[in-house]
Amino acid sequence: MDPLRHNTSSQSVKDTSFEVEDVYEDDELTLQQSNSFAQADVFPLQEQRPTVSLSSRDDTKVAVDQKAPHRSSSPTHRLRLSLNERQLRAVTFPLQSQLQILAGPGTGKTKTLISRVIFLLSQGVHPSNIIVTTFTVKAANEMRERIAAMVGPSVASRLVLGTFHSIARRYLIKYGYLIGLPTGFQIADETDALHFIQSVMKEVDPESDKNDCRHARNAISNMKSRAIQPSSLSALEYTTQEMMQVYSLYQDKLAEANFLDFDDLLLKCMELLRTNPLVVSNIQAVLVDEFQDTNIVQYQLMKLFAARRSNITIVGDPDQSIYAFRAAESTNLMRMRQDFQDTSVVSLEENYRSSGHILNAALAVIQQDTERIQKTVLPNHDEGHLPVFFPARNPYIEARHIVKEIQRLIDLSCGMLKPHDFAILVRSARLTRPIESELTKAGIDYRIVGGFRFWEREEIKLLVNYLVVVKSRRSPALLDIINSPRRGIGSVMQAALLNHANAYQVPIWDAIQRAIDGQVRVNAKVRASLKQFVDIITELQRSSSERPGRYVGCSMGKRDGFEGAYPIFLCNST
Repeated sequence: MDPLRHNTSSQSVKDTSFEVEDVYEDDELTLQQSNSFAQADVFPLQEQRPTVSLSSRDDTKVAVDQKAPHRSSSPTHRLRLSLNERQLRAVTFPLQSQLQILAGPGTGKTKTLISRVIFLLSQGVHPSNIIVTTFTVKAANEMRERIAAMVGPSVASRLVLGTFHSIARRYLIKYGYLIGLPTGFQIADETDALHFIQSVMKEVDPESDKNDCRHARNAISNMKSRAIQPSSLSALEYTTQEMMQVYSLYQDKLAEANFLDFDDLLLKCMELLRTNPLVVSNIQAVLVDEFQDTNIVQYQLMKLFAARRSNITIVGDPDQSIYAFRAAESTNLMRMRQDFQDTSVVSLEENYRSSGHILNAALAVIQQDTERIQKTVLPNHDEGHLPVFFPARNPYIEARHIVKEIQRLIDLSCGMLKPHDFAILVRSARLTRPIESELTKAGIDYRIVGGFRFWEREEIKLLVNYLVVVKSRRSPALLDIINSPRRGIGSVMQAALLNHANAYQVPIWDAIQRAIDGQVRVNAKVRASLKQFVDIITELQRSSSERPGRYVGCSMGKRDGFEGAYPIFLCNST
């Protein structure tokens, strides 16, 4: 409900990140003795008292009669029974408190967080007064679906649930005018942001390239993630005069076009809440998932969301903090304990995912960090098989060992195990080539999850096409590579070359040579680009007669902008 209005709110705010329409009336929730979150049904350890009954506009009550028989079969009762002792303690922790739930992998942190939301609803907290932040949009959607399955979609849709960015956007759309934010602002995605940066870099440094622009974009984003504004850059010794200028001009161009980048969403929301705390005065509880991956701005936003009642629950695992390169600060755990002296900690210790030996191996590695927050993880399963460490001399021996082990296990199971029962994890996508090669040789079907097979990747297909043209300049693959990476030979110029080749019955390569010689009308810039392309192919043809094909691929990858445009090449993957 709108904290700045006391009457019925009918304002519709469409947020594509939430895919729900925030339309409701203040009196939609009424106090009743019988409701879907009756404490006797959900959490019998709590004292019974009248609680909130939630109903949708179509008058379909999401309610369970406390007097109804077979109450133990209700979803909420099953949820309570599924919680272990520590999870139940975290879920039913008193309101008006600060709670850190330290949850290692496989300890049921998502279920605990969802159950905490259900508990808050059972205590009479209106869903629109609960903020739940997640790390990704996917996680937010999954959490909303799981909550909706328990309490109904009409209740789940009223939760303020999403990423920090989507929640910030939601508040800025509705209340941005309070800080002078123009209506109808647009959000600059990474592509838009790079275009703005490129425009600025041309003014500041005409000789800058795409790599310089990416570096500037990352540096600005990193500074924004630590709440560093252009006006405060002079105090930072490591900041160059050029970077100060780029950052300032970048912000000016965003403002002129009425754009906010992703980092600005958080900074503007922080400004809004600091100057207008009444905007979130209705918030009774704030829950944060993946807390170890929050940066300083997100931490400050969490405090501002909870400023009125300081009811905060965070879930995190400092051992899984891997986003320091995005300015994430696992030290926010200790910062929270300093800012809120009464912070309580509940550690979820039972792991429901891995065997005992896997957990012991993982702990043996992570416990070498002497500065980590000490916590224990106990296996819920048996010890299982011992992990095997195989030190291979090179990636190809490693790949052969992996494939032979898969074949051995399939044979031992008499065919009960199939290829789809095995998973191979790699640190980087570029490391799959030797494994893919060995799997293909062995006739084992496989699929790449979250990416393309090695030979289907854009940069690899491009590299192969170059090698094909090096072998034969008459190959039709020539038109596929003539402007890759971009060198100003666009579709219009390619069509002109093709028309000339067809008209005079000559290969495309000859048409290119004629354009360089002035027999085909092209401007000086295109002529220079065509000559550069011909020089590349000619040099690679000369090299191919003296060096192996792998050398040709590597030398190509390191020149003419390839490395910046396509960072993964054959020479980098062996």
